[in-house]
Amino acid sequence: SIALAGLSTDIARARPRAVEILNYYRQGQWEASGETAHVGQPGPADASFAVGEPPAVQVLDNVKDLRQFKYHDHTADIIVHSWGATRAEAFAQAVVGMFNYMTDVDHVELRSVVEVEATGHDPLDLLYHLLDEFLFIFGTEMHVSRCVEILEFDEEKLRIRARGHGEKMNLKKHEQGTEIKAVTMHMMRILGPDLVMTEAGAGPRAEAGE
Repeated sequence: SIALAGLSTDIARARPRAVEILNYYRQGQWEASGETAHVGQPGPADASFAVGEPPAVQVLDNVKDLRQFKYHDHTADIIVHSWGATRAEAFAQAVVGMFNYMTDVDHVELRSVVEVEATGHDPLDLLYHLLDEFLFIFGTEMHVSRCVEILEFDEEKLRIRARGHGEKMNLKKHEQGTEIKAVTMHMMRILGPDLVMTEAGAGPRAEAGE
């Protein structure tokens, strides 16, 4: 494994190269091209699948299989808009929405789990690092999370621990959508009943026109 430390922007720039190095030693699960890693073809040992109707998936009682997100276009980026009954649920749906943009998660089965931890200096930074941790696991292990379970969410200490339920990406089984190479803070915001949080700070939602 590789641990990256530093500013969020520096980590985002360094991660494609770190992914390339890791996957060199993972014998080509992903093929490197230029400065970024791209999905490669599954090896001959992989089972044969046909993309068709979504599989029947049995979800654990403590896991919610929700689709509470939509997308907004923005120049060279895509904006994932998620929501939930709680902030934790909205954060989890932002992660699911990110994965769904890369492949239809309705075709992802619950075969394995991954766990991530993230911290931040404010709620926006915490969300950024949560998404970034899941994206890093996708880049190094090809794990796609269909459902995200928030195990711990400390809003005072700005720490979150989450578990992703899903399986490894397999191009014979899963349709390839658009690869997300990095998470950005640009236009990131958190909307509450009365307040909106942006990179510029928090303020009344009505004054922000939300």
